[in-house]
Parts: sequence; structure tokens; C-alpha cells
Amino acid sequence: MSVSAFIFGAVDGLSKLLADTQAVGQIVWARYALALPVLLGTTRPTAWVSLFRTNAPGLQIARGLTPLMISITMVLGVRYLPLAETTVILFLGPFLVVALAAPFLGERVRLSSWIAVIVGFLAVVIVARPGFGELSKYTIFPFIAALFYGLLQLVTRRLGEKGEKPVTTLAWTLLVGCIASTPFAIVTWTPVIATDWLLMLGLGIVFGFAQLSMARAFTHAPAAVLTPFSYVQIVSAVMFGAFVFGDVPDAWTFLGIAMIVGAGIYVVRNRAA
Repeated sequence: MSVSAFIFGAVDGLSKLLADTQAVGQIVWARYALALPVLLGTTRPTAWVSLFRTNAPGLQIARGLTPLMISITMVLGVRYLPLAETTVILFLGPFLVVALAAPFLGERVRLSSWIAVIVGFLAVVIVARPGFGELSKYTIFPFIAALFYGLLQLVTRRLGEKGEKPVTTLAWTLLVGCIASTPFAIVTWTPVIATDWLLMLGLGIVFGFAQLSMARAFTHAPAAVLTPFSYVQIVSAVMFGAFVFGDVPDAWTFLGIAMIVGAGIYVVRNRAA
């Protein structure tokens, strides 16, 4: 889960690099269409059919559409907002997972997890500061992404409980995302130079690895346990934003990050006690 989260920070960073020159449809399409050949190329051709064999096609399709919505809203988010702030708002999603783990997955949620949910929500409000910033209207994009991010983790956990292989979940996610995003990309297509093709290829590869790592994590552990480890993405986003874009978070953003990471550590320590 930590590996997945760190790579997702790079996924959003690469998307922000492309956002100034490429259409949203192209960037979203690249995440799926350029990752799918990599998956097929690293799998024996004789295993391609079994790669897509599933006992839960409905859930797999739903799981494939969910990150598509995250991709669209996050690309729009990083186009207008600093990477670190966008990622912190996205992390309202994991707290939704904790809140919904009991009704959707039947998992027991402790009082410490509820405290973390409240602290996490306050942290997101501090970072987003709705109505107080010139760019605050654009925070709607990562907020929408957060809703789908929580749903993604819940569906991924449900597929893991059903015994679905992580590589099968990845294959379905990439196939569904590729099919759904292709018409969008065609309609909005703009010319792509060689360096942008390389960035798009890198985007597809790291997106595939991030999705595979997440699927493997949720196959082996409950959602409420894994969720705090996804905060590694905040660290990745801050590093990418600072070194690549020169976006150093302000004091309020650092406070929000500290609150979210602290809430995650609090949950882990209380579960281990």
C-alpha cells in the first residue's frame, strides 16, 4: 500500500506536467491505454484469456470506472491547484473508507478510527479553506476525486474478499478505463510532441504499477488497516511539487498534512495495542 501511494503521487505529478499542453482526455487515456500493453507484454500470450477470467464482472467494471472518475477530476485539480494541496484534499477519501467499512464491508471500526475521520476532515477544511482563496472554487475537483477514491478502496477490498487475483483486477481496470476514455481522448485530441509521448508512456507505466500494488494490498488486509498507509502519497506529492514545480506548501497546508499523518499513525498505534 505504501508503494502504491508513493507511485500515485508520481502519477498526479506527471499529469500536472502534461496538463499545460495536453487535453484532459488525452492524459486520462494515457493512464490506461499505455499501461495495458505493458501488462499484456509482461504476461505470456497463453495466459491472456485467463488474465480476464473473473467471477465478479459487475464489480470489476465498477472498479474500472471508479479510477477513471478519479483520473478526470484529479487532472482537472492539478491543472489549477498546487499538487500538495490537491493531494491533501483527495485524502478525505481514505477517511470515508473508515466511516463506510462497517456498513459496506462488515468490518469493525474502532473509536480511534472515528476520531481520525474527524481530524482528517478538519485537516482537509484547513487546507482547502473553501471561500477564502482565489483558487478555492477549483477544490471541487479533488473533493469529487476523494469520494470516488473512497469508493475505489471499498470495491477493491470487496473484490479481494471474493478471491479475485490482483492482476485480474488490474487487467479489468485498464481495459474498462481504456475503452471508456478512448472516445473522450479522440474528441479532445491535440498534437503531441516526442517529449510528451515519453511522459505519457511513463504515466501509463507508473499508473499500472500503482493500481497493481493497491489491488495486492487489499487482497491481503482489511481496508481500515491499510488506509493510513496511503498517506505516503502526501509525502510523494509534496516532494514532486517542490522539486519539479517549485510549489512549497504554505503553513496551513503543512498543518493539514501533519494532522492527516498524525491521525493515521494514531489509528495504527491503537489497532496494534
